[in-house]
Amino acid sequence: KMGLSDAFIKRMEKKLLDKMQEIVSSLDEIIDRTADTDSRGAQDEGDRSVSHYSLYYLSQLSTRELETFKAIESALGKIKEGNFGVCEGCKDEINPKRIEAIPWAKYCVECQEKKEKGFL
Repeated sequence: KMGLSDAFIKRMEKKLLDKMQEIVSSLDEIIDRTADTDSRGAQDEGDRSVSHYSLYYLSQLSTRELETFKAIESALGKIKEGNFGVCEGCKDEINPKRIEAIPWAKYCVECQEKKEKGFL
């Protein structure tokens, strides 16, 4: 049985849903801004590179946010399944302080570091 209290899990579920809503809102804004940039059409070379840069930046941002979005969906699924807060690497419990900071974390700190170094 997990060491996380139901109250803690409920609170994290709310955080996850709030973050998900935030991402959906910002993606809507990005799509709107991108449509604006496209429809206006760049006037000269300088404008063109600026609009290209902002589109590039927006695409980067939305990719990161989509990754977070998927991780949140996964975390919400784990809450339903009753295995929220378990590291996908070592299967140990993730430190509640880490969950508090990043409720969609898939790994404990040690496994996250291994993953970033390509060992996991």
